[in-house]
Amino acid sequence: MLGLFMILPVFMLLAADMPGFTPARAGLAVGIYGLTQAALQQPFGWLSDRFGRRRIMVAGLALFATGGVVSAMAETMGMLIAGRALQGCGAIAGVALAFAADHARAQNRSVVMAIIGMSIGASFLLSMMISVPLSTLLGLSGLFWLTAVLGVIGMLLVFTLPAAKVSKEKVLQESGASSIVWLFALSVFLLHAVMTLLFVVLPGMLVRQFGFELEHHWQIYVPSMVGSVILVFPLLRWVSAREKEAKAMPLAFLVLGIALGLMSLGGSLAAMVVCALAFFLAFNLLEAAMPSMVSKLTGASGRGQKMGLYTSFQFLGAFAGGLVGGWLLGFGGEVTTLSAGGALCAFWAVAMLMWFRSADNRQQA
Repeated sequence: MLGLFMILPVFMLLAADMPGFTPARAGLAVGIYGLTQAALQQPFGWLSDRFGRRRIMVAGLALFATGGVVSAMAETMGMLIAGRALQGCGAIAGVALAFAADHARAQNRSVVMAIIGMSIGASFLLSMMISVPLSTLLGLSGLFWLTAVLGVIGMLLVFTLPAAKVSKEKVLQESGASSIVWLFALSVFLLHAVMTLLFVVLPGMLVRQFGFELEHHWQIYVPSMVGSVILVFPLLRWVSAREKEAKAMPLAFLVLGIALGLMSLGGSLAAMVVCALAFFLAFNLLEAAMPSMVSKLTGASGRGQKMGLYTSFQFLGAFAGGLVGGWLLGFGGEVTTLSAGGALCAFWAVAMLMWFRSADNRQQA
């Protein structure tokens, strides 16, 4: 993830001198990674159910590394787009989550998923701080060579992982498992859509409204993320111990909606930090609890395929959030964009609560 995130902050500027560059082609080069990821998550998950998680993770990382080499050697935008698409073919996020779920006890699974989510968040924050210095030193080609090296290191690390365990978990019937997977697939789509939407709006908002220049934005993101991490682990343990996930998740979506709504009002920089803390806390809770619930309720049989479906919607949500967020920002401005995201989260909180209550009523009947 670090190799992927390092490219994003500097790509548009460094690719401008490449033959065939246009903003549309550069945008395609950025976005096509997410599209190929979304398309291949479920097939890779299906393959991991049949041939083993480790083999498929190694194959996916090999594709990612090969895509990095193609991108590093690219002399035209077309070749660069092809390299980025090949990088996206290493679609192993769902396989990795399934592997983690295979090796974690059900009662500890939310914490394990939280650790994975935190490591991704830490990679994102670190990339924000090191991408500019590294791009000055290595250039765009050098950054892609570095992503290839990181992919190879990841392959070597996979070989050190233990073999999968045989699971004896009790699971839902197939119809119940299918409906819960689709509920959480749609939920993670919305979750990552509003996260991407926030980062479409927030950087410009911090500069224009508060005079907070781009190189200092980490001073907002890092304290908010670290604060949310400190709070989310005890909260997850409390929720998991009491099996309150069904109540906590709609509440977390409501918190997301309130945070986005308050951000749209502006106010002080301190208020923005508090809203960001609340947003990241709710985001991290959902990011950990939802895949944990999917793995608990569906069991090990076909887990890779089901987690692949889940992560497909995760990547599609990020793509849609960027697309719709950019359109809303141009159409109605920052207030409209954040308000729309907040309203959608509040609506989904109600819809999710109604779904869980309906499921409880069906079980009691």
